[in-house]
Amino acid sequence: MKKSILIILALLSTSAIFGQRISIGSEAGFISSINTDYTITDFENRRNTYYSGLNVNYKYNHRLSFTSGIHYLRQGYRHSTCYIFEEGVKNQLTGKIDFLTLPLIANIHIGKSKRFVASVGLLGNYNIKAVQDYPEPIGGCLIGYPEDLTETTQNFGFGGIAGIGYKLFDNDNFEGIFMIKYYQGLSNTFKNPYSFDYDINKRYSSVLSTLTLNYKL
Repeated sequence: MKKSILIILALLSTSAIFGQRISIGSEAGFISSINTDYTITDFENRRNTYYSGLNVNYKYNHRLSFTSGIHYLRQGYRHSTCYIFEEGVKNQLTGKIDFLTLPLIANIHIGKSKRFVASVGLLGNYNIKAVQDYPEPIGGCLIGYPEDLTETTQNFGFGGIAGIGYKLFDNDNFEGIFMIKYYQGLSNTFKNPYSFDYDINKRYSSVLSTLTLNYKL
């Protein structure tokens, strides 16, 4: 009987310790993206929008932790068109290439207080939206800009991500972290719709600023 009680207590103790290493949370913020048709400093051609994600974190030790989860990564671009619009309507096309991503990220906690965080990892991407939005034209060119880009974009892709952040607060139940991240696509986003053997060499890069709130289990 005593042996059974000791085994149960040991299992409960192990579960408690393991639970203290796990936290779940969410992150949200601002993302600015562009593709390789433009240079990184072409600010007028960047798509600027929001970013969000859900995380599961595992604390390996005081200096190293790992993060996974599911993120809504909103990529894209902007440019003018050869259409004519009504007076007062801005001549702007916005490409919206959105992904659900599965990250696998390693976090290194730096300094005596461990408040500074450096992150690096990989993302697997699933394309959930590929469209081009622009106002209703009243004339102009006959080239046309397709609204649906599903047939010319890849369903899956992957990329790399790196970031640096600061832990704003950390207590027994919660921690809050502000981070600046850089995402770089490592696979081609677009493909030739007439040939499965040829992919158009176009990739995305993004700068993200996020605020993360984690709850410790």
